[in-house]
Amino acid sequence: VTCMFLHVDIFHLLCNMYALYVVGPRAEDFFGKWKFFLIYFISGISGSLLSIGLKPDALSVGASGAIFGVFGALLYFGYTYRGYIGAMIKSQILPAVLVNLAITFMYQGIDKGGHIGGLIGGIVVAYALGTIENKKYSLSNIMLLIIYLAFLIYMVFFRVA
Repeated sequence: VTCMFLHVDIFHLLCNMYALYVVGPRAEDFFGKWKFFLIYFISGISGSLLSIGLKPDALSVGASGAIFGVFGALLYFGYTYRGYIGAMIKSQILPAVLVNLAITFMYQGIDKGGHIGGLIGGIVVAYALGTIENKKYSLSNIMLLIIYLAFLIYMVFFRVA
């Protein structure tokens, strides 16, 4: 959890702060404060777990996994409410995700597992919690989130060498 709050240098911190400044308010509008907090926090944990699972000896820091989770939640929202914000998803959110994924795979030293784990985590958490308009929680959706996190935990702590 603490790696979400540590950064390599001031540039790394500023990049993550700017990304959160750009996408955070939109996600908070769509999901509400508490769901946004859960999306951010659980996505960050999801990114950290996948990062450890894929490269157990590597160190990873930064809020990028959590921010990718916010991107994933926005992708989920855009897919679910295509008629409402479909054009914005195609013109803004999807290109931003694709550019950030391209950067992730183009440069060494960027935690691929953290970014992918956060993105998937954001989609799963958003699916499990629903939007601000959807007040009811489905037990099957929550179970999907629990199974996903349990799989990541298993991958990290009980993997076969």
